[in-house]
Amino acid sequence: MQRPLPLYDTPTVFRRATAIIVVALILGLLGYRILEMRTPPTLTIVTPADELATSSRIVTIVGQTEPGATVLINGSTLAPDTHGAFETDVVLLPGVNTITIEARRQHSGTARIERIIHVQHNNAPLALQ
Repeated sequence: MQRPLPLYDTPTVFRRATAIIVVALILGLLGYRILEMRTPPTLTIVTPADELATSSRIVTIVGQTEPGATVLINGSTLAPDTHGAFETDVVLLPGVNTITIEARRQHSGTARIERIIHVQHNNAPLALQ
């Protein structure tokens, strides 16, 4: 009776297949975690609507992002609450205003939304209406 070659006996094949599957699972999980870490956080702006026309020179920005993300509105940092919700007032100039809202986590990309706000009167009051 011949002995099987050591490379092809059942226990060796089983051990190698198991090792390959375990390494593939670890690499897949690692890749998924890196992708998840690099993906920008979600960012939703509730108000104001884009292309808003108003006679007020103050607009309230209300939005939602992921907990732990940092929000920047026109470059100014704003800390969302523990659920990721944020709200702040922005002073507008007469005419067309572009408001840039960004959200980012450490090591991630940046989610960015722009809103165009039209202040209709040059002498618009600096008050909420």
